[in-house]
Amino acid sequence: MLFIHFKTLFSFAFYKRLAQLSGRQTIGFVAYLFFVAVLVCFFFTGSVISKNLPVFLKNFPQVTFEKGVLTAPDKPVSAPIPGTDFKIVFDAAAQMPPTAQELLQQNTLAWIHQNQLYIPSTTGLQQQTIPDTVTFTSTPETLEKYKSSLSASLRLTLFILSLFFIALTLLMDFILALGVALFFNLWRQAHLPRITLVKLAAFLLGPLTVLWLVRLWINIPLFGLAQFILCVIYLQQIFNVYQGEPHEN
Repeated sequence: MLFIHFKTLFSFAFYKRLAQLSGRQTIGFVAYLFFVAVLVCFFFTGSVISKNLPVFLKNFPQVTFEKGVLTAPDKPVSAPIPGTDFKIVFDAAAQMPPTAQELLQQNTLAWIHQNQLYIPSTTGLQQQTIPDTVTFTSTPETLEKYKSSLSASLRLTLFILSLFFIALTLLMDFILALGVALFFNLWRQAHLPRITLVKLAAFLLGPLTVLWLVRLWINIPLFGLAQFILCVIYLQQIFNVYQGEPHEN
């Protein structure tokens, strides 16, 4: 699979051979990409947590929970998320929670009030109850004591979230690649079978996956446009191969 992945990056002509592989082999390649992406994301999130968790805990405000209820301080305080513009806000004195739109505008990742945790989203304000077993004051000593367990919990949470994120990303990339392939098939009047277009789109996930994994470390402006342009370039050359026109490997 590693050899196939390498060829999907650098050989347009190889896609014609890939389209002749069985459906099981095609699914196996997608499964391989999923595994690689999960592995890369696991180590990436681990490095991010190791780098930023100490900074986050250092700047964490002193708050007090008694049996799951936020009791202090009596004015809003926030814990900034390192490397981002987002923050977690603790507000024991508020009468009612802000709207999801207000929290999103203020780059608030989570808002804690009394025994409730509020998480804003585009669909509304999600609400979770803090367990009544939570009783502590966030002193530097307390935070240091729970640093290891917090790090492990974050890694597990991000790992689980990455499974859904990567599956969704692969699906969206496949739909994009298939849409561009259908367009070229009509425009170039290549008359390629639908199953061939499906396989070409599946193997185009090779370079598309590398592109968004690179994005983890390097900011790519207009990333959606970059993905579209990549699909256009690759499929133009792939259709040149099918129609016998000059192409580059």
